[in-house]
Amino acid sequence: MNIQELKVNYKKLINKAAKANGRKETVSYLNRAAKIKSKIYSNTKLTCFRCNGAGFLRISLDETKTCLSCYGKGFLIKEIQQV
Repeated sequence: MNIQELKVNYKKLINKAAKANGRKETVSYLNRAAKIKSKIYSNTKLTCFRCNGAGFLRISLDETKTCLSCYGKGFLIKEIQQV
């Protein structure tokens, strides 16, 4: 499945969870939506070009600073261009 199909399925599951009757039904829809959300998130990550995925920049041998491009996470989220 590509990113667009995953997003559509995610939206459908969130809408079903909003209309669900009971707690168990709602939780099951939300758990499935969370799995799809993690797939979308993992497919859109890129390693940071400044810190090369480390999350920090080495200033000298004794000093490091947090990378401000990725805010210390080590990865960036690429934006999917919709055509």
